[in-house]
Parts: sequence; C-alpha cells; structure tokens
Amino acid sequence: MPVIKVPVVHNLGIISQTHTEDLQNILFKKAQEITITTNSKATRNPFEITEQFIKNYNNSQGSEKHEKYVELARQLLSRSKRRAGLKCMGEGYHVELPLAWTELLLLGLCRGKIQNDSLDSLLMSLDHAPVHAEQIPALFYLGESVLYWVCTDMSQKPNLYTCEVKILKLGYLVFLRLFLFHISGNLSGYQRSKSHLHVFLKALSQCESCYQPYPNILLSVHFMLRSGEIICGLGPFQDDSASAQADCQEYDVNQVLWHCLLSWYCVQNDVCQLSQVAHHLILLRDELQKDNWVDCALGLMVLGEAAKSSLLCLQMLMSLHINPKTEQDGIIEENEGMSQSGCWPWQLEHIYTTVLADICQHSSNAEIQKTALLGSQTPPGYHNTDGLLKLLNHSGGEAWQLRYSAVQALVCVCRGLSGAVLQEGLRNVAWITLQEHLCQETDQRVADAARVIEAEMNVPESSLLSEGGKPSSSQLITWRLACTLSQLYLPPTPLQLIPHTKAKKEPPPPSNRPRLEASPPRPKETLPGPASKTQHPTRDQEECHSAQGKSKTHQTYMDFNARTDVDLMRVVEDQWQKELQIKMAEEENAEKDELEKVQKEKEEQFKEIMRRRMEKVKKDTKPYELPGCKQTGGQI
Repeated sequence: MPVIKVPVVHNLGIISQTHTEDLQNILFKKAQEITITTNSKATRNPFEITEQFIKNYNNSQGSEKHEKYVELARQLLSRSKRRAGLKCMGEGYHVELPLAWTELLLLGLCRGKIQNDSLDSLLMSLDHAPVHAEQIPALFYLGESVLYWVCTDMSQKPNLYTCEVKILKLGYLVFLRLFLFHISGNLSGYQRSKSHLHVFLKALSQCESCYQPYPNILLSVHFMLRSGEIICGLGPFQDDSASAQADCQEYDVNQVLWHCLLSWYCVQNDVCQLSQVAHHLILLRDELQKDNWVDCALGLMVLGEAAKSSLLCLQMLMSLHINPKTEQDGIIEENEGMSQSGCWPWQLEHIYTTVLADICQHSSNAEIQKTALLGSQTPPGYHNTDGLLKLLNHSGGEAWQLRYSAVQALVCVCRGLSGAVLQEGLRNVAWITLQEHLCQETDQRVADAARVIEAEMNVPESSLLSEGGKPSSSQLITWRLACTLSQLYLPPTPLQLIPHTKAKKEPPPPSNRPRLEASPPRPKETLPGPASKTQHPTRDQEECHSAQGKSKTHQTYMDFNARTDVDLMRVVEDQWQKELQIKMAEEENAEKDELEKVQKEKEEQFKEIMRRRMEKVKKDTKPYELPGCKQTGGQI
C-alpha cells in the first residue's frame, strides 16, 4: 500500500494552501487601491474662489496665462455680483449676501481692474442691502479683514491710494451695520468675534495719525474706533460670563436720535405733530456739542432722510447747525469770531455736509434742493440758515475741516444733479461757486479735497440702476438705518379698519418684500409721544368709535398682536397725558408765583413813592388827587 505524504506549510495556522493564495491576492489588490487613492488628487470646482487662485492671478501678470486668469476672474465677479443682487436692491431668490460679500472681498485681493470693480460692487451692496441677522458672521469677517488690511499694508504706504480710500469706506459701512445689530441686541453670543475685533481695533488706533490731512477718511477711522469700543467694550474681555452680562444690557438711545426718529416717523406716516417734535428737537441743540457723537451722527442721518420729503425737517436740520444768538440790553448780538456751528465735533460737521449733499441729489422737491444748497432767508432778528455754498466761507483755527467737507459735498452735488432744468441750474451754481472758491483757497489740504473724493465716486452709474431702470438712490444705508431704528423703538402704526362693503377679510397678495420695506402712505394719525399738548381725535379714531356703535352690522376683527399693539399705545398715551398734565400744572403754578411776585414789587414801589411824597410835601394824598376827593368819596 503506497504511502502518501501530505505537506504541512502552516504549523501554527489552520488554513489551506489554496486559501492562503486567495488571501494574498485580495490583500494585494487592496494595497493597490489604497496606493491609487493616496496618490490621486481631489478635484476642485474650477469656479471656486480660493487663496490659491488669488496667488496664481497675481503671479501671472506679464505671462501668457494672465489673459486666462483675467477672463476667469471676470466670470467669478459677474457671479458674485448676481449673488449680491446689485440690480434688485439685495433681494430675490438668487441673492446670497454673506457668500457674495466674502467672494467680493477675496476678489478685491486681485491686482488691477478686478480689484477696483470688486470693491465698488462690495461698497454698493453694503450701502443698499437689507439688514438681517444672518449677515452678522460675514460682517465680523469683513471687519477683521479690513482692519488687518489697513494696519498691515495700507497704512505703511507713503501715499494715499484709491484702493485705500475704498477699503476704509468699506470698513465704515461694515461697522455701521454691526452697530445697528448691537443696538438691536443681536450681537449677544459673538464674544469670540468681539474679542478678535478688539485686538485689531487697538492696532488701528496706532494708524490714526496717517489720515489727519483727510477728514473724510479720518471719519471712517474714528467711526470704526468709537463704534468698535461700544460694540466690544472699553477693555479686553475677561471671560464669557462678563461679556454675556454686558450684552444683556439694553442700549441707551440718545435724545437727539430719539427725536430725529420721531420726525422721520411723522413724515412717513403723515402725523400732524411734526412742528411740536421740531420744537423739542431744537431745545436739544446742546446735546450735539458733547463728545458722544456717534448717536448724534445717526440722528443727523435719519433727520436728513426725512428732510428729503419735508421742508420743515430740513429747516430743523439747518437750525441745529447754527449758533444761537445772545441778547444783551435789548440788542441781538452774534459772536462773529466763532463759526456758526459753535462747539460741534468735526465728525458731526462732516456728516452734516454729507447729509446736505445727499438731500440736494436725491430729494424729489425742487424747493428742498434749493434750500439745502443756497440756504433760506428768515425774518429780522433770526439767524439765516446757511446752505452748502455758505459753508465755504467759514474761517478759524479748525474751520479748514468744514471747508474741506463742503468742497467734497459740492463735488458730489455737481456730479449727482442732472436732468431737469432746475437741477441743471443748481448744478451750474454749485460748479461756479466751487471753482471760484478753489481759486481763492490758500490751504492746500482743502484744495486737494476734490481729488480725494473722486476715489470714492468712481462707480459706474449703470450699476446704481434697478431692474426697472429707475435710480435706486432712495434706499441707501440711511434709509435702511431709519427703518431699522424706527422698528426697534417706535410703536407700529394702527391698522386701518376694513370697509363695510367687503363681506370678509381678503388675504394679502403674496410678496417677497423684506421686513424693512417702506410702508405706504396712511391717513393722518396722532403721534404717540410727549410732544403733543392736546390730543385731537383722528379719522381712524372716529371710525373706530362709529364701528363700535354699529358692531352688529359692521364688525371688525383684529388679531392678538394688533390688539396688543393698540392697547400698548393706549397705555403709553395715557401715561404721556398724565405727565403732560403734571407739567402744565407746574407751569401754571410757576406763572402764578411770578404774577404774585410782580404784584408785590409794584405794591412795594408804590409805598416807597408815597413815603417820599410824605417827606417832601407833607401830604398823604396820592399824586394828582384833590383833597376834597378823599372826603367826598372821589366825586366832584
């Protein structure tokens, strides 16, 4: 019987030779797959804006690949513009503002024409886009990038460049939006971003001296510093609990800003107490001379927006700028050695001239445009309100900053006014006056103001048109500012009653308009505020009373929010009425005390006269009184 020898290969493993070969083949194939996966490169989207693309674009200048990168950059810029919604006011299903702003900022790192076009598009988008809380992370990123750009690159250059002017203007718009979110309380929870921003702000304060000869650029730096201090706090954050406790505190609004918001509310809703609000606002003129100028600056912007459609608001704005006269010995005098603005901070001076230029360009009323440019004549004994043209004649130690701002404002007016015959006339007057002043100007800093402002205005006019072809200047950042603040601090307008001809309430048509759209004109209503002395019933209130009397036939329905708003306004009005009655009672008591004091002085004066008469003529009768009249009871 033959003996068959079976080879044993794996003494310690229970596996056959066939299974061993199969296992080796499987492991070999897996090793090859892992090697192929490791060596292969991940494919990226060719239309994605990355730092590597920016580097390749800048390094390709002067080479054959430059045209290829330029064409690709143009395509990327067109896509970012569409995402930013430049021709539809930042609204639409295709608009992605945070992503568009980030892409435009990255494209701004490309040298050449792409950089200027990207920064112009970003400036326009930040100027007229809506204000939503989803923009906050992107705004923090933009703010940190702008501060890093200025502190590390721009401020180190010996001369001022166009790109530098646009970047600082970009920082101003970014911090203005962040400041609005801080006022509304939406920045709570962003302590880490605030701490990073605070570090960059410390570096920016070291670059402040580089922009002293340029007030318009220095204003952007000061606004970033001052608003950044308010947003981030005066000192570095110790821990998250301390910063969270600071975020929970409600922002205290300045009285000037509050009354400017009331003025805008009156103009938008056709409230009849605008003159009373104007009287209260003029009494707050001294508040504009304090160091806390940020809130007052917002107030001037809001009031300027209201002045575009109200001549009274424009007169209020111009009356705030004049220096009140003093009266001595019955003669009205004026300190001619002081500028009309008194002790205004120069930041408010610059914003004031910018607001007047905006009114001249974008107001639909010719009389308002003329008044803002030329001023208005007032009766004798009152101060004439000066327009933009008269601001060129100011002189003094720091008056060159006001003349600098006036020159730049007139340059904007000359470029912005066109079309109608009256606008052409105002434009010609502004141009001739500006050229005459520049020929006589002795300060070189003021003479260079016209060239500096050209850097900010180098924006194609076609980009400022909406899809319908009409100018979109009515919804710039000042309009967004007024809408946002009014929704925060002012009560909503009462709802109109449903006409009795309708059987049921019809739902409103679908619309994608944002929350900050301007409301249509409403009937005249009473302003809920301390400015009114007597509350007259309005048409809405009369209709409400009539509807209550006819509730069986004409029944109206209001939702819970509307009823709550109406009840809240009623409580506020009652409280203000009580405060008004207390104030009127105090005024009556003061007037009564004054009359008693005057009567007492007259009696004492008469007694003194009688005493002197007794000493001289030895008679106790009144002057020009016959002795017999006293005995016969005064009858002759």
